[in-house]
Amino acid sequence: MGTTTDIEMAIFQELKKRGPCHFDDLAKSLPTFSWNQLFLTVDRLSRSGRLKLMHPARVGFHVSFPADTNPSAPSREAGA
Repeated sequence: MGTTTDIEMAIFQELKKRGPCHFDDLAKSLPTFSWNQLFLTVDRLSRSGRLKLMHPARVGFHVSFPADTNPSAPSREAGA
């Protein structure tokens, strides 16, 4: 089980590499973490404004960086 910081950094690195993507594709590309771990982290990061979630279709949602986010900086509550 990874720490909050490990999960955040993995998500940020994957989004830097691939750009905006469907959450399910993000989860498939990060098999080290459970779907629940990723979902909770993405949800928390989107609520804090560090990630952007869009619901472009009836099913699923896109994960991306907001224009003003520094994706390399872990959150202050990480690892807590």
